[in-house]
Amino acid sequence: MMPENSPNQPMVSIVVPVYKAERFLDECIRSIVGQTYSNLEIILVDDASPDQCPRICDEWAERDERVSVIHLDNGKGASGARNVGLDHCTGDYVMFVDSDDLLKTDAVRYSVKQVLVGDYDLVIFGKHYIDEYGNVSRTNVIDHDMAAIADESDYYTTLSYLLRVDYLNPPWGKLFACRLVEHVRFDTAMCYEEDLVFVLAALEAKPNVFASSKALYEYRHLENGLASVFRREKPLNVVQANHKKIRFFANHMNDGGVRENLSFHIANDIGWVIPMIKHGEGISASRKADYVMEMTSEPQLRSYMMKALSHSWMPRLQKILIVLNWRWSWYIAMLLKDRA
Repeated sequence: MMPENSPNQPMVSIVVPVYKAERFLDECIRSIVGQTYSNLEIILVDDASPDQCPRICDEWAERDERVSVIHLDNGKGASGARNVGLDHCTGDYVMFVDSDDLLKTDAVRYSVKQVLVGDYDLVIFGKHYIDEYGNVSRTNVIDHDMAAIADESDYYTTLSYLLRVDYLNPPWGKLFACRLVEHVRFDTAMCYEEDLVFVLAALEAKPNVFASSKALYEYRHLENGLASVFRREKPLNVVQANHKKIRFFANHMNDGGVRENLSFHIANDIGWVIPMIKHGEGISASRKADYVMEMTSEPQLRSYMMKALSHSWMPRLQKILIVLNWRWSWYIAMLLKDRA
C-alpha cells in the first residue's frame, strides 16, 4: 500500500530520464515511491527507450497515482529528457534521479527538513558508488555538514570547495527550490559537464545552500558507462565548461581559497579527460594529440591548471607531459597507448 500524500507538505517533483535501463529501472522507481516523504510528483521521461522500459514505466503509473509517464517519440538524450521533465514539474522543489540509480529511503524527507528548518534553497548530499549488483565500492561525502549563506563573506569560498570535492557537478543528489531552475535548462549540445553548467546556472540566483555529510544517493558506476567513453565533443566541452566556472567565480579571485579550489578542479578535470582521449578507438595518435592540446594549450585554462598541477590527482608522467606541452610528446604518448 502506497503512503498517503500530505497536502500541507511542500510538493517535491522527481524527474527520472529513462533509457535502456530495464535491468535497474524497477528498483530505481521502488526507491522513489518508497520514500518516507510522500508528497511527491514522480515524472518518468521515457527517452524513446527501445527495451522494456516504456512498459515498466506504464505499469508504475497504473500502480501509483503520483507517477506519470512522458513517452518521447524521438530520443533527446539525458539532458533533453530532463528538460522535458522540468517543463512538466508543478512541485515546490525538484530532484533528479537517473534510471539506474537509487535514493536512500529518507533522502527526500531529510532534504525537505533542511530547507524548511534552515531556510535553504538548495540541499546537496553525498553518494555511494555502487556496482551492477548494488554493492558499495566507495563513498563520496564531505567530513561535516556545511552551509553557504548568500550574504556571508565565505559564500563563494564554500561553493568553490564543494566544486573541488565533486558536490556541485551532478544534477542528482540535490533538492532544488523550483524557483532556481524555473528558467534554467540543460544544454543539449553538450555531452560532458552539461550537468555542472546547469548547477552553476541555478547558483547564479545566489541561493542559500546546505551541503550534507550524509550519503543519500546511490550512483551505479559501471565500467562501460558513457562517462568514461571518449567522444569528440568532450575536450571542447571541457574548455567551454571551465570557462563558465571561471566566469562564475570571476569576481572572487582575490580569495585564496577560491583560486586554489578552482585551479585544483580545472587541473583534475582536464587530467580526467586525457586518458579517455588516449584510449579512444578509431582515432589516430596525431588527432588525439590535437584533442589533448585543445585543453592543455588554452591560455586561461593552462594558467589555472599549472597552479594546481603539482598536487593534482594526475599520474606523474601526465604532469610532465602537461608541463612540456609539446605536440610531438603528446603524439608519442598517444602512440604508446598501453604503456603510459
